[in-house]
Amino acid sequence: MATDVRVEIRDATIISALNTPGGAVFRWRDETEEKVLAVAYATSPVNDPLNALHRGGVVGEFKQSWVTRRYGNQHRVGFAIENFSDHADIVEFGRFRSFGHETFAWTEHTPPGEIDTHPHGTAGRLGRHVLQRAVNSVMPAATGGTFTPL
Repeated sequence: MATDVRVEIRDATIISALNTPGGAVFRWRDETEEKVLAVAYATSPVNDPLNALHRGGVVGEFKQSWVTRRYGNQHRVGFAIENFSDHADIVEFGRFRSFGHETFAWTEHTPPGEIDTHPHGTAGRLGRHVLQRAVNSVMPAATGGTFTPL
């Protein structure tokens, strides 16, 4: 006896199975996000407390300021990782040196009250690229090697 069986699987069924919570794409997204976040956290610089005496020796704000947000629906999933410390942009991207001149009068000059001009400035800092390096270290394995580094 022969029986004819016909199975019809629509695109929406496949998309729903992959991209709904617990689906393969959701799991991939969650695991990849956790790995990137772990590398960013582990490689975050922490200042020396002696360099932070002017603010009570408090260090580690950058390391503690990582946040993540997951998003998705049945068509697309993703995540965003950000750092909300006040100096996150400087840690990630660095900054140019600053320089200028300050004109002032001071009673301890000779003669007292003499107007003088002095140069001042700060050194530049190279960026640490913490998040960029975290993404570049995790994504090649997560994408089977098809990832183009940032």
